[in-house]
Amino acid sequence: MEKKKILFRGMVLPMTGAETFYTQGEVAIDNGKILSVGPQGSAPEGWTPDIVYANPDFLAMPGLVNGHTHAAMTLLRSYADDLPLMEWLETKIWPFEAKLTHEDIYWGTKLCIVEMLLSGTTTMVDMYDGMDRVAEAVEEIGSRAVLSRGLIGSAPNGATALAENEALLKMWHGKANGRIQVRLGPHAPYTCPPEYLRKVMDIAAKYNAGINIHLAETKGEVDDIR
Repeated sequence: MEKKKILFRGMVLPMTGAETFYTQGEVAIDNGKILSVGPQGSAPEGWTPDIVYANPDFLAMPGLVNGHTHAAMTLLRSYADDLPLMEWLETKIWPFEAKLTHEDIYWGTKLCIVEMLLSGTTTMVDMYDGMDRVAEAVEEIGSRAVLSRGLIGSAPNGATALAENEALLKMWHGKANGRIQVRLGPHAPYTCPPEYLRKVMDIAAKYNAGINIHLAETKGEVDDIR
């Protein structure tokens, strides 16, 4: 794709401070990189855009971040959504997910990313299976993501899943020009016994990696853990 010099003019919210908001602002983009942000007329002297997008009703701001996603579950939208959490998981979601292929996960993730981009959401923190395909989808579309392989320590594939998460770290952390970051993804305390969580912590410490985990989702879970 040919790179161009682009000038956006409209409202600009740079998120650099509580008082910084340009009702008549502009953003200069040079060959895919932000050159300047400020009030109208702040672009470097002598710099001439190839394309100008101007509308006083437009708003430019940093992309939003969705801090908790299972992107491929876009394919399961509204499925059994009237059930309590554990009944929903155990009787509907987990049996359905067992039928999903990595190809399904790839396309479900792409659908989710496109929908997020339409709302201005450019980054997701995602935990799921088939994470190599999820990473491919992120890399191809050009968004950002923090990815972790979902780990259910009490499941028969608990050890395999942990090895897959470590492989994901080795393969994808920092890839796509830094747009992809990788964490460890233990599902929850009620599916990951203490000894399993210790193994997760060991790998996280080995790679200086973060952890993505569900915690205290329901009062029942909190009571059970206590």
